[in-house]
This record gives sequence, structure tokens and C-alpha cells, in this order.
Amino acid sequence: MATRTPIPHINRRGRYVLGLLAGVIAFLTVAGWFVSLYTQYLWFDSVGYTRVFSTEIWTRVWMFVAIGGVMAIWAGANLFVAYRFRPDSVPHTPEQQSMERYRSLLEPRIGWWIAGVALIVGGFAGVSAQNRWQQYLLFANSREFGRTDPIFDVDAGFYVFELPFWQYLTGVGFTLVVVGIIAALGAHYLYGAVRMSGRGERITTAARVHLSILIGLFVLLKAVAYYLDRFALTLQENDVTNLTGGGYTEITALLPAKEILIVVAVMAAVAVVVFSNFYARSLLVPGMALGLVLLSAIAIGGIYPFAIKQIEVKPNVPQAEGDYVQHTIEGTLYGYALEGTVNDDEHKYNITVNGNADPNVVADDENTRPYLRLLDPSIVSDTFTQMQQAKGFHDFNGKLDIDRYTDADGNVRDYVVGVRELNPSKFNEDQQDWTVRHTRYTHGYGFVAAPTTRVVCDGRPYFVSGSLTNLSDEGDEAVDNECRAAKDFIDIERPEIYFGELNNDYAIVGIPDGSEPREYDRPAQGTTSEDGAEGDEKVQGEDTYVTYDGTGGVDVSSLWRRAVYAWEFGAMQFLLSDVFNENSKLLYDRNPRQRVEKVAPFLTVDSDPYPVVVDGRIKWVLDAYTSSASFPYSEVTDFGDSTSDSYSGQGTVNQSNKPVNYLRNSVKATVDAYDGTVELYEYDETDPILKVWNSAFGGIVQPRDETPEELVEHFRYPVDQFKLQRDVLQRFHVTDARTFIDATDVWEAPDDPTSSDGVAQPPYYVLAQLPEQDNPEFQLTTTFSPRQRSNALAGVLSGYYDADGNPVLNLYEIGASGSNLIESPAQVHQTLTGSQDVAEDLKLWNQEGSKVRFGNLLTLPLGNGILNVEPVYLERESASGGTGLPRLQKVMVSYGNLYAYENTLEDAIASLVAQYTGTPTPEDPEDPEEPGDEPEEPADEVSPEVKAALEKIDKAIADLRQAQSDGDFEAQGKALADLDAAMKEYDEAMGR
Repeated sequence: MATRTPIPHINRRGRYVLGLLAGVIAFLTVAGWFVSLYTQYLWFDSVGYTRVFSTEIWTRVWMFVAIGGVMAIWAGANLFVAYRFRPDSVPHTPEQQSMERYRSLLEPRIGWWIAGVALIVGGFAGVSAQNRWQQYLLFANSREFGRTDPIFDVDAGFYVFELPFWQYLTGVGFTLVVVGIIAALGAHYLYGAVRMSGRGERITTAARVHLSILIGLFVLLKAVAYYLDRFALTLQENDVTNLTGGGYTEITALLPAKEILIVVAVMAAVAVVVFSNFYARSLLVPGMALGLVLLSAIAIGGIYPFAIKQIEVKPNVPQAEGDYVQHTIEGTLYGYALEGTVNDDEHKYNITVNGNADPNVVADDENTRPYLRLLDPSIVSDTFTQMQQAKGFHDFNGKLDIDRYTDADGNVRDYVVGVRELNPSKFNEDQQDWTVRHTRYTHGYGFVAAPTTRVVCDGRPYFVSGSLTNLSDEGDEAVDNECRAAKDFIDIERPEIYFGELNNDYAIVGIPDGSEPREYDRPAQGTTSEDGAEGDEKVQGEDTYVTYDGTGGVDVSSLWRRAVYAWEFGAMQFLLSDVFNENSKLLYDRNPRQRVEKVAPFLTVDSDPYPVVVDGRIKWVLDAYTSSASFPYSEVTDFGDSTSDSYSGQGTVNQSNKPVNYLRNSVKATVDAYDGTVELYEYDETDPILKVWNSAFGGIVQPRDETPEELVEHFRYPVDQFKLQRDVLQRFHVTDARTFIDATDVWEAPDDPTSSDGVAQPPYYVLAQLPEQDNPEFQLTTTFSPRQRSNALAGVLSGYYDADGNPVLNLYEIGASGSNLIESPAQVHQTLTGSQDVAEDLKLWNQEGSKVRFGNLLTLPLGNGILNVEPVYLERESASGGTGLPRLQKVMVSYGNLYAYENTLEDAIASLVAQYTGTPTPEDPEDPEEPGDEPEEPADEVSPEVKAALEKIDKAIADLRQAQSDGDFEAQGKALADLDAAMKEYDEAMGR
């Protein structure tokens, strides 16, 4: 007789303790969830988007209840049926005797056990289902695209909005059946209806009927899955051409196989139920039916398509796959909004350039040359920070932005712009105090701008907006107005920056009526902006203090709300601090991208928000995209990989890796830098995905015609969409299927020549007039090289908005006249930096304590040549050992086969002209002697001042080398300072 292992028992006190612990854990979990839910509601209420919050929550609840409820009922029903039709007596076998103790445990409360198991299963299913809330909203609000797929002639809306949810429901059906089979089989086995040993029938009639029906449902669901798989062939990768969308094998072999398998699966489902219960009354025939389904899937769905691929497709890829590749080309161009660029002669141009182009064209040009950008927004960020830093915690983003404004003369020009933000990561130890950090240092101040073409005061930007009036030159004497404008030309009423890219700390603002302001604002001397235009302020010592007066923020004047946020943020100061009063507000989630993503969770926000001034207020503008990975016959790309370049993570956000094959810049969003107000404006009025989401959320996106006109003037072609289009065009600029398959005309985006990490060169905003354009346009540009020939230039891509605010994407395919090689940006950079003059300077400057930084290399078609402009910056380590101040030192320019390296852009262009015409430059005058003239006494070639400066340079270099040899860092610093002073003296002596 088998010995039973006794079931362990817990005494009453132990049960009480365990129950209490479980209750406390459950309470804390549920309470934390409700606190988080309540604080989310308060945040959405503060920004005016409670409809978004309620739609998401109720949709999640509906999905949880619907799927979880069905799963619970289904699991409970199968357990109940198995229990209800259990055998009257249990066979006396060792196997069943071992089950007796479990039956004894369950039997007294079998209803509770069934309900408990059902609820647990339903709970897990509901938790999983509620994450599909976005998929359900698309399904429930679906509409047509107005474009059908080329195989089934079904509208694309079915694939984008409905097919994913149908596939999910099919998966839920499989889960239901599997759970039912497991529950039924377990219960039948427990009560002896199914046994593994013993004489006679090993399964009762009731159990056989029950299990056969479940197995039949599983096979029937397989038929439904086969039916949906037919449509999914348009989204499947063709492993012959490595393109998205079914090819010859999938459509001519696998599609018929799926249709045959549907019939086989239906017949097998019927056979399982009928033969199990009415004829054979055993599971042998149903097993044979399931085997038939499996064998059919292998033979018809696997072996047959494989044979077709090997015999008919691979030996004749162009002929077999041509039509299907054409489908993918057309679908991809539509999915990425490239149809008008590639298929329209008004936006795709073939231009021929000359390797011996005349640089006089550049010198005489008035539509591109005057706007050639010298300031690199990723380099001069350090200059902005060091020259415009009122306090140590003030900072500018790692990459500034380029935008255009109308200057005092009425001309539109582009500017490097940034905002002076508060960066909590730069707080010193004293500023880490909770009260100081969250109530005193709450915001940044000022919109700072500098023309992209103007460099003053030894290579510095010329600040025309938001400049500190106490700005000094490395701690010496005050900088005069030659280095900055005395007054802003951009009117700003609210220069405070409470919402920005660098500060996502929460802030507590608001003071009792009649109290003095406590929030640090700016130095008492102020800036060139209109200081204190609105609201009260107080000057205390050298600083000015203000009080937040915006509409944004969550009211935390009540003890209840402070307690809630004390829990949410884990900060007891919300209950203990005396800073709170009847006017207190809490500002949090202050990053513009984060705010837009929360109020519009269906949008993908661009990685590079940029600040603009509209109606006297600073606003962040964010391009936002709708996307899908389910558009038929459109090539799938990885959004994160396609948008990554040398700026990613260095001032712009790294986008998440997600598949997309349809993308539209459907929304322009703004976030007010002062009060955090979020506005969503429709941009693409034809996008069906946006219309579906807007319907689902009750119209949170405002119509395009309600966009403020002043804001529209600052819209620019979106960066991430442009990068994605650049990535796609590397192959899909070819529209002929045969040429596409042969891959004889494949491009690649260039690596950044200024980086050694092998990352892509970012596209650049420029104000220029490219070929076939009537006026200078503010546009985003990039280049292409032939694959495996990175030294050659194949094309230029340009994106901008026309006078009506509509996107225009132009593609210029570059051809060379004769056998001349048109150099790529990488090759131009290599050629320029390899020249003797440049190499000597690089060797001199790249000493310990200083380094050369190359600015953005602009490549623009101009006249009958390609113009390349690359600024060169010198950055010397500061006296404290921190980041130095980058200053523009030289400009490298190439045009045709000519190269120049000078102090200014004008000098470089003049050098190009002189080289082309053979005439001397002003810096190198020649006075050839006329025959018969008496030779004059030779003049001194070098003035005494230049000689003295050169001697000082030589001495400083010698001192530097000696200090490096001795390892004397202090001496090295002094030598570098002497070298810097000598170089300045030399430039002055040469009249530079």
C-alpha cells in the first residue's frame, strides 16, 4: 500500500500573519495604482486633455473586462463541465488512489476552486488584453484609405486598422481553446474520466465528447488563421528579393496552398468531432485527421512553395519577381510620401556639373552665397553656454536649432537659436537642497539668437536676441556692441523657460498674496530682452526674483493633493514643508516631447524640437508623425536605425527601434515654454490614420486652418521624416523593377566626415536657392553616394515648404561632364584637410590643451558646379580644465576642382576666383616688371611686427614642447596661453 505524504498545515496564528501580510501588500499595490491613476488625471486636467485620459482608461477597462471575462467564463465553464460529468466511481488503481487526497481537498469547496482558477486565468488574460487598447481603437474607428492592394484589391484600411486586431482575436481564440483543453484534461484526469493505466476504456464518453469538441475548435481556428494569412502575404518579406510583400512563390504557390489548407482544416475539424463520437468512438480517427492537417501544412504549405522557389524563381529572378517588385516600389513610394518626388519630373531633376566650374558664379550669386551658414549649431552650443551663462546651472541644449526670422531690413535670414535653460544636473551641493531645488531654481530665462553667417570678436557669434547685458570677455573688460546687438530685434514678452528639454524636475510655484517673489529669474543687469514685461519682480543684490503667473500646473494648495503627490514622488516634504500655500501649483513632466507624447499617445514625436517666438511668447514646435507597419507592399524600415546620425544622443533624442512602412507628418504640435500649454494642429489633411485617431479621441487635433499664421511661418521640413525618406531613397529612387533587382544603381547616405565613429552625416538646414527653385528657400539638404564608391557624389535631396505651406521634396541626380569625378562630402573633407596649409595648422592646433572641431560640411549644387563649405573651429581648454570656447578660425571651400582655405568665407571665394582666373589675390599681390624698367631695391618681405609675432610663436611652441617633455602641466597651460596671444598678434600684424 502506497504511503501518502501528509499535506502540511499552518496553525491559526500563522494563517493570520500570512493573511495580514497579503492584505497589506494588496492594499499598498492597489493604493499605489489608484494614486498613480489620480495624479495622471490631475495632470491631464491641468493641460486640458482629460478626454485622452478617459478614452485610454475606459478602453483599457473594456478590453480587460471583455477578454478577461470571456477567458474566465470559458475556463470556469470547462472546469464545471468536466466536474459535472465526472464518473460516478473512481477506478481502484494506484494512479487514482494518489489523486484521492487532492479530490478530498477540493471537493468541499469545488465551486470556490473553480471560480478562483477562472478569475486568475481571466485576470492574466485581461492584463494582457488591456495593452491592446490602441489596436482596438483603430479597429473600432477604421476607415478606408482610398488605395487598394494589388493582389486582393482590398482597401489598405483593412490592413492598417482591421487585420492586426483580427489576428489578435484569432490568437485569443487559440488561447481560449488551449486553456479549455488544459482545464478539461486536468479535471477529467483528476476525477478518473481520463486515465493512463488500468483495464477497459481509458476515457469516458463525456470526456471524449468534451475534448473532441475542443480539439475540433482548435483545428477550425486554424482554418480562420489560414484565411487571414492570405492577406498577410502582402506584408510578408520576400526572401528572394528581401523586400516587403509577397513575391512569385508566395502568390502563385503559397496563396493557393493556404486556400487548400483552409478546406483541409475545416474537414479535419468536422472529422474530429463526428468520428470521435458517432462512428469510431475513439480518438484514433481524429488523430489521423490532425496528422493530415500537419502533413498538408508541411507538404502543401512548405515543400511545394520551396520547390517552386528553387526551380522556377531563383534561376529567373528578374522575370519571375519583376511584377511583385514593381508592386513594392509603388507601395513604398506611397507609404513614405515619395510618389511626387520620384515619379514627378517637377521634383526629380538630372543635373550635370562641371569639374572645372567657374567660381565667379559663386562670387556673383545673390541667392545662396549671402546665406551660406558658418555657425554649426552642434558646436556653438558650447559658445552660447559659456558666453550666455548667467549662473552655473544655466545651459543650452547640446545641439542648437536653425530657424529663420525677418531682420530689421525686412530680409528673411536664418539664425542659430536656443533657450537659456535651467539644468538641474549642474546644481552644486548647496543647490541640491529640496526647497532650493524645487522652489527657488524653477526655470531658465531667455531666447538667444545669432545670425548663422556672421562671426565677430575673434570667431564668436553675433548675438541679436537674449544676450546678457553684463556679458564679458573671459572676465576682462565688458564686450562692446560690436560683439552683440544692444537691443533685441525679436520682441519677447515672456522670456521665462519653465518647460524645456534639459529640466524635467518638478517645481513648486506660487506664493501667498502680498509675499515677495522667491524664484530666481536672471541677473539684475538683465538681458537685451524686454525684462520684466509682465508680473511682479524683486531685485535682491545682483539677482532678480519673480513668481510664476501661468495657467499651467496642478493645484496643490490642499493637504489631500499634497499627500497624494508625497506618495507619488516619494517626498515627505510635500507634507512637512512650509512653502505650500493657497496659490501653490506643481509643474512636472516639463519636457516638450514628453508632454506631447502623453496628450497624443498615438503620435511619434520628432527627435529635435525647436523653439520659436510667436506673438511674444516662446513656444516649442514639434513635428509629430502617424505611422504603421501594416501597409501592403511597402518596404519595412527600422525607424530608430534610419533616423540615427552623429547628432543622435548628442543634442537630439535617440528614436526607439520600431518597424514602419507608412509615415506621415500629420501634426504640428506646440508647447508653451512658460505655462506648458499643448496645442495640436492638423498638418496633413489627407492622412486616414490621423482621422481615425482624432475620431477616437473626440477631435483633440485642431483643423489646419486654425493654425496661427505667425506660427506657420516657422514650420520647417521635419528632420526624422527626411532621414527616413533619405534611407528609403537609397534604393527606391529606381522605379524600374529590372534595374532595381540588378542593384546596379544603389546609393548610400554618407558617413559624417567630421566623425570617426562611422555614423551617418546629419541633414542640414540651409537658406539657399537650388536648381529649379525661383527663390531662396529654407530647406533641409543631404547627399548620396553610389554604394561602394563613397568618394563620389550621386545625388542631393532637398525638402522645404512652399508658399502655401505644403511639403516639397526635390531629388537632384548628379552627373559629371566628361570623366571628371564629382567628389562626395567625405572626399572633399579628406582632400581639404590633406592640403599642406590645412595640415600644418591642424598639427599646430591639435596640441594638448586645444583641439580642432570641424563644422557642418554644406554641399550645394550652384551654377554648373558643386559648392562645399566647411568651417573650422579651434577650441582651447579653459583655465579650469573644462570645455573651452569654440571659435571660428578658418573656412574651407571647394568648387569644381578648386579648393580654398582662408580666414573668412569671402576670402575663400576670392581665392577660388583667383585660382580659376590666374590673377593674384589681395593677400598675395604681384607686380610683374615691365620690360625696360629699372629694378627697384628689394623691399623687406616681412614687417618687423610680423617678425616679432613669428618669433613669439616659435618661442611659445618650443616652450610647449619642453613643458610636454617635462610633464609640467602648469607650464603647458602658460605656453598655450602665450601661443594663443602670439597667434592673435600675428593675425593683427597681417591685417586679418
